[in-house]
Amino acid sequence: MADKPTAHVESGFSFALMTDFTPDSSQREVLAATEGVLSAAWQRKRLIIRYNIMKTRLTGLEQQLQQLGIPLKHSRWQRIRAGWKNFTDENLSAHATHEHQCCGKPPKGM
Repeated sequence: MADKPTAHVESGFSFALMTDFTPDSSQREVLAATEGVLSAAWQRKRLIIRYNIMKTRLTGLEQQLQQLGIPLKHSRWQRIRAGWKNFTDENLSAHATHEHQCCGKPPKGM
């Protein structure tokens, strides 16, 4: 029996960094080498990070940033955006691994 193919799902999220913060090269290297991170780039006062949701999640990336000493803004708007992004990532991940039934077939076990 062949293994079920899994979808390659990628997602991105913009983090807003604190004012006047510039990460050093070692912080950038560690973040770029984190499992599941596809790319990480700083633009003005934002960190643009793309990651594979089948390997990592936004909450894990936020913890990694805290461990690296990279401060994030925690405004109400950022918390709302992060909550929505976590919800979206969970849905995409669940749909990528879910085995769909054909409309003309009864569910398994019947």
